[in-house]
Amino acid sequence: MDGPRDLLAEVSKRLKGCLPHQPLSGYNIFRILGVEAKEVIMCRFLADLLNPERSHGTGPLFLRAFLQRVLWDCPMSDTLLARTSVVTEFVTDGDRKIDIVIQNSRYFVPIEVKIYAREQEGQCFDYSQYARNAPLLYLTRFGEAPSGYSLKQKDGPGLLPLEHVRCISWSRDIVNWLTGLLPQLDGAVRSMTEQYIDTIRTIADERGQRQVEEIVQAVLASPEFFQAGLELEGTMSRAKVALMRLMFDCFKEEMAPVAQKYGLEQVTDTDYYTYEDPAHDGYYSSKASTWPALNYVVKRAKFQAEGLRLWFRIEVDHRLFAGFCLFDLEAETKYGYSRGCQVDKITPALIKEAAQYLDKDMIQPEDWWLAYCYPNGKFQDDDYPDVPNFKTMNPCAVSLVDPGRRREFVRRAVQVFEAQLLDALTPDTAHNQTP
Repeated sequence: MDGPRDLLAEVSKRLKGCLPHQPLSGYNIFRILGVEAKEVIMCRFLADLLNPERSHGTGPLFLRAFLQRVLWDCPMSDTLLARTSVVTEFVTDGDRKIDIVIQNSRYFVPIEVKIYAREQEGQCFDYSQYARNAPLLYLTRFGEAPSGYSLKQKDGPGLLPLEHVRCISWSRDIVNWLTGLLPQLDGAVRSMTEQYIDTIRTIADERGQRQVEEIVQAVLASPEFFQAGLELEGTMSRAKVALMRLMFDCFKEEMAPVAQKYGLEQVTDTDYYTYEDPAHDGYYSSKASTWPALNYVVKRAKFQAEGLRLWFRIEVDHRLFAGFCLFDLEAETKYGYSRGCQVDKITPALIKEAAQYLDKDMIQPEDWWLAYCYPNGKFQDDDYPDVPNFKTMNPCAVSLVDPGRRREFVRRAVQVFEAQLLDALTPDTAHNQTP
């Protein structure tokens, strides 16, 4: 029996059902505004749907279905539904604010909403005192129950019984309620509701939780599996670093004809943050990146300062990217490297000199970088799903384990870097040395 190999096979089998939520393609206003983790805004949209008099124009459709499918023990006639108000941030006598309140002449339904916010002392106890003919609804990502810290009366002996709280979840109750209504919606209301559902699924994706549970169960299946887990525990960081280096090896191979075409030469007179440096073995034990990279000098670029060099650099700073930067071979050596240091202060004079070799419009200095882009051709600092992130090991990074996918990714990335960056070298600099 090969303990580590058998354990990995068992874990792989268990994780096949833990598929991540795939966000809808296209335009999602909630994600663009970054409101998915902002409880106040998420609550306002939820309350707006529940309110029969709001401009969604569907009357009590959302509220009726919510009462039937989520609360299910507050029957209301159409007359009562039409006279029901839904408000946010209802102020209590103690100057606390209940996130959402559904109220009419017969019912007062308080809803406390949690996404990432912490519990407050005595919060559920206080809010439950306002409930009438209904339980307190406690809405969390996965339907977790409040703790005694929230159930116990603040500065008092009271304790709210848990059976007086209805625990509901964004991931199941809210998603199922809204999804069930989609066939009855159209136009802008349907589109916005779909985007809202998509946003909820993103923040309430249970895959990570399920993965941990499945892995724990696999490790606990036998003493042999547990021992194998201990052996694997200390090796994954080394494996991830090895994967990065395999990717850079592939870049070095793919860049060979491109480097010749654009007059680039791999840097050999300094080992500044090169990916082969053993220091990168500690990439995952460091809070910051150790910045492994592949460096090329633009041979024909000359500056007034004798030691100044224009580099083309492919780097991993969590995410993979490439760009042009300035390096000074004559600068005081830092960080233990053999010779020179990066130029962190890019002055207008240096920009003017660099513009002799690069399209001036692309120069936007940031630290020692004159210009850069990601392998998907985009320029803004963002977590792109099609860009490998070696800190989080996103699916794009994991896919590079496969040699064929790794080669294809690197091939396409070099094409992008050539189109977005290297083609911006001026003709005198980027002379094609092939016939």
